[in-house]
Amino acid sequence: MSRRRPPQYDLPKAAPGRLRLVQVLVNTTDGHERELLAEWLAEQSVPAGPAALSRAREVREALRALLIANNEGGSVPVDAAETLERAAARAHLSIQFAPVELVSLADGVDGALGRVLAAAFACMQDGSWSRLKACRNCHWAFYDESRNRSAAWCSMQLCGNRLKTRAYRRRKAVA
Repeated sequence: MSRRRPPQYDLPKAAPGRLRLVQVLVNTTDGHERELLAEWLAEQSVPAGPAALSRAREVREALRALLIANNEGGSVPVDAAETLERAAARAHLSIQFAPVELVSLADGVDGALGRVLAAAFACMQDGSWSRLKACRNCHWAFYDESRNRSAAWCSMQLCGNRLKTRAYRRRKAVA
């Protein structure tokens, strides 16, 4: 029996610009055995203590819930919105006018998460946010490059194939 491999398909569906900040944070885990949140915090020059990891994990999963809603056409879960609003308050997000952007005035983990939230907010404002989605199978964040914004899987070769094969077997079992 083969072991399930962690996703290996980030590059073909890498998000452009500021969306990439959100995608990288959300993809710091595959939901099974791979957990790279401590490494992400180190890249942000933040010590990865238990409190920082807990806060970052909470924000990461709330962002993932928004990306799942992007893929399924649903509304934003209230608990995810509340989590992100609390994180934005801790990040002391502020408007900067030259150039015009939302910036985090906090240090540490709150500042690092605030930069990601500011990027997410900017992308929501410019319309690019709806292209960042979480796969219907593995919840890996991917950028929807399709013309009609209908991509549902991070990779047709991996997750799309798995789901279609499952559906085929289900249909054959019933027949």
